[in-house]
Amino acid sequence: MTVLEREIIQKFRQLDTPAKKRVLEALTGDLQLSFDYAEWWAEVEKVQASIRSRLGDQATVGALALLDELREEAP
Repeated sequence: MTVLEREIIQKFRQLDTPAKKRVLEALTGDLQLSFDYAEWWAEVEKVQASIRSRLGDQATVGALALLDELREEAP
């Protein structure tokens, strides 16, 4: 963590609760984070299909198998 980051955190902790909320809202707006649920779900289904093609239709695909598959395909 940089000196600037530590200083920002230190200053943030000095704020009262309403001020903290305003600062967090401003920072979150700057990030403009968005999550595309449809895209995520399509990727999950693709991974499930890949696992089923290797294990067969009767095999159970669990959460751990999906996580392992995602880790293998991560860039």
